[in-house]
Amino acid sequence: RGSRGRAEKAAAADAGQPPMAVKVYAHVDIEGWPPTTLPVQVPRPGEVEFGTVKQALLRFHAEQHGGAEPIDYADCCFWNQDCFPIPDRTPLAVHLWEHNDFFLRPLPLGAGGASALKESQKARGDLSYYYAHSRTQRSLISKPQALSAAPAPAPRREPIRAPPAQGPFNYKQSPFGTDITGYETIMAYTWEDHDDTVKVLLLLDGIGKLPPSAIRSQFGPRAFELLIDGYNGKKLRFATHKTHGEMLPEECKHVVRANRVNLVLRKAKDKDIWFDLFKKRAIGDDDDP
Repeated sequence: RGSRGRAEKAAAADAGQPPMAVKVYAHVDIEGWPPTTLPVQVPRPGEVEFGTVKQALLRFHAEQHGGAEPIDYADCCFWNQDCFPIPDRTPLAVHLWEHNDFFLRPLPLGAGGASALKESQKARGDLSYYYAHSRTQRSLISKPQALSAAPAPAPRREPIRAPPAQGPFNYKQSPFGTDITGYETIMAYTWEDHDDTVKVLLLLDGIGKLPPSAIRSQFGPRAFELLIDGYNGKKLRFATHKTHGEMLPEECKHVVRANRVNLVLRKAKDKDIWFDLFKKRAIGDDDDP
């Protein structure tokens, strides 16, 4: 995504033309705060970062709702329509080709402090054969640029309305039709690639105390979803709409231990090497992530 935005910017520069200005719509979507929408005209999306737009939105929200408690810059970040958090330092051009609406929401579970993944890595050591991944390695919060994105005149504010429950759902949010609005995303995990299975380990202290009915999983040929209800008063979710390789859904399962949940993904082809847990586009690859 980043390479596409940089390529467009470079092409415009080579042609002697300034980068095309765009308008983005920034929404406050935080429980307990009044909803607010700010359209922002961005003249150079390859140079303006999401942190700058966040700063403009927070100032606008404070002006519009003077009686409400201000939202702390360090407690939230933008999320795209696929429900993935966006680091403040990311240029707008990286995500503009997807859509122009971005939602300011609380930081995801595990974005701050010592994550379960870090504790796991500390315990196992750097020389283990475990693959590990955590979006917390790239900080979501960073100091904003000088405020250069000029907000466009604000239209009449209207609350953000969720689509009707009976309508079509976003496959990339949940291939199984789950309403994910009440769930927090689990950001830290480790995984192991074996000959016939892939194992995913989610470290959650005391998870084994929950009743079995509070932990559910669903599997498809290239998708899975783990839902946890009532963990420290929260609803947690770990899922993907497309794994690196194909699976046999009927032979996949989750296993609950005292302090972790294991996902056992049965490969459709034995000895099929998975280079990542989630599907990512490679050079010359026509399989869309």
